[in-house]
Amino acid sequence: MRAIVKFLLSLIMVLALVWLGLWWYAQGRLQAGFEGWAEQQATNGIKISYSSIQRGTSPLQALVTIQNMVMTLPPAANGDTGTITLPSLALRIDAATPTVFHTDLPNKILVQIGSNIDAAINTGSIAVSENLDPNAMFNKAVYPFRGGDLSATDVDILASQGSLLVLHIDNIAGHSDINASAGPSDTAMASTTSFDGIALSPILTRIASIPFDGKIGHLALSLTLSGPVPDGLQPLIAQIRADAHDPVAQQKLIMPVIHKWAAQGGNGSASLALTIGPTAANADGNIKFDANLQPEGTANVTATHLDQFFATITNAYPQLQADAAQIQAQLTPYLTTTTQDGQTLTVHTAYGNGTVTINGQKAADLPPVNWTTLENPPPTPAPTQ
Repeated sequence: MRAIVKFLLSLIMVLALVWLGLWWYAQGRLQAGFEGWAEQQATNGIKISYSSIQRGTSPLQALVTIQNMVMTLPPAANGDTGTITLPSLALRIDAATPTVFHTDLPNKILVQIGSNIDAAINTGSIAVSENLDPNAMFNKAVYPFRGGDLSATDVDILASQGSLLVLHIDNIAGHSDINASAGPSDTAMASTTSFDGIALSPILTRIASIPFDGKIGHLALSLTLSGPVPDGLQPLIAQIRADAHDPVAQQKLIMPVIHKWAAQGGNGSASLALTIGPTAANADGNIKFDANLQPEGTANVTATHLDQFFATITNAYPQLQADAAQIQAQLTPYLTTTTQDGQTLTVHTAYGNGTVTINGQKAADLPPVNWTTLENPPPTPAPTQ
């Protein structure tokens, strides 16, 4: 009996030592990951500074806390720069959920751009989490994230050092799934983001006579990309950012990657949903490539109560009546009217094989994509003196 007790105590001590070792290692990886990220941002012209970085003390949580973090943005063309200040930032992994990486943002973030913009972003609550790939724990070459979630409530964007409300959002929610090793038939990335209860400040709404009380009830966006993930994606993104002021150089980097992705079965889809006043609008589209690597797919747009929408717009801005009438006239072939949905827009577009059709009728020819031209754009003309 005594031998069994001694064995169990020894086993517990070994497990405790192993756990403490993993905890210490995980905290070291968190700190090294943050410091590596800060160095990477410097190559993109973004300077990261902070007053201190500290590791946690609880073995039930791998934790790194950064105090007074300031992101200094690269200067714009006019020389103005900006800063984003976070009083604190915590990176943690809880023992109960070891494959979930949490980023604890502060409830107040300060933003200053040049001498004209001095704003604050306040939240009632905010939570950011990402799902970790366990293979990345001991292999730094593996992309560490498999997706994540964002949730924020009572978001206020304020100007004048946080004294003037500009925009309020009741709720923001986002979710993404990432497969960094996706093949030709796999989904590489899928993301959805929604905003509910978007409202301009009542003061701004009154001053500018903004219709619908300056409110957007709902806005949702989604994007799905399938097909193989390009090799060296992270260095490619860094190079694209470095060439931010040279669109020709960016095109030379991006188009060969898209061409290769298309040749390997790449395809994608996107959607948008919007509710503003009485109108509910939805749009979606998809793209794939045929045997000649020419794009084909569909795009759909629907919207309800357009008559009420345009009436509200023109009541608020009478000077837009002629423009609104012209838009409605152009949309006439695609409009119907029902008691329930009012004036309704329905547009179904299909493209491919050199043709664009709208609601089953040919609307235009589709010019072929010349990949060679896209991959070798002419140089940007020199500015005239």
